[in-house]
Amino acid sequence: MKRQNLFLALSLAILFASSFTNLNAQIQSTTGGGAWNDTLTWDGWRIPGSGDDVVIIGPVDVTGAECKNLLVQPTGILQNRSYTNYTLRIHGSITNNGIIRNYPDRHNLYLTVDGDLFNNGEWSNSYTYLTGSSDQNLSFTHDFSGYRLEDADSESAVIASTDLTFKGTKIDLKGSTLALTQGGKLYINGEWLFNGNVVGNGSEIYLLNNAFLERVTVDNVSVKGVINVFSSVAMEEESVIDLEK
Repeated sequence: MKRQNLFLALSLAILFASSFTNLNAQIQSTTGGGAWNDTLTWDGWRIPGSGDDVVIIGPVDVTGAECKNLLVQPTGILQNRSYTNYTLRIHGSITNNGIIRNYPDRHNLYLTVDGDLFNNGEWSNSYTYLTGSSDQNLSFTHDFSGYRLEDADSESAVIASTDLTFKGTKIDLKGSTLALTQGGKLYINGEWLFNGNVVGNGSEIYLLNNAFLERVTVDNVSVKGVINVFSSVAMEEESVIDLEK
């Protein structure tokens, strides 16, 4: 009986300690926001580090930083500081329910993401790099309109968890594979998809507003719209080109 009580007490202590650690690992911005490297930008006056989960609820200007997982709430804005380009390195996943952008008319925001990417808001910064060594998931409920999305690791795949819509985005797979959902749709509105493989299962690619493919292999995917091919597009078995009439 004593052993059971001792085990229960130890288990509760470990659970409490774990919960306390996880709580401390999450850092939230103030509603007023500010520069990432300013203590006044954050509740508790603690600047996030590489192991911290971050929640953005106001306008936060990146000044060169890193974190674990990042959540941008509907009231949040993530952008570079106005006077130059800055990079935020995200060692986990990122969820955007607010705004991710370049500072208006001032330089560029660069993001590197090791984990999954979820977009439910405005995403229009210049460069987003998928840097994970394992497969990374993309889930969109809103258009992705950043200037460039690039997969930096050709050994891992990019997995679409939903239909994906890119607007004015250059998509460079760097030799990797984009896997669409069964019957899923990929909309490329302007710009191009470059250098990789797109696989699906009865899936569809729509090329809109002069979008084009270059050095791409598609497998079990129908390509629809006005088909613009810059060079070297291969259609594997069960893939179809559906020309717009």
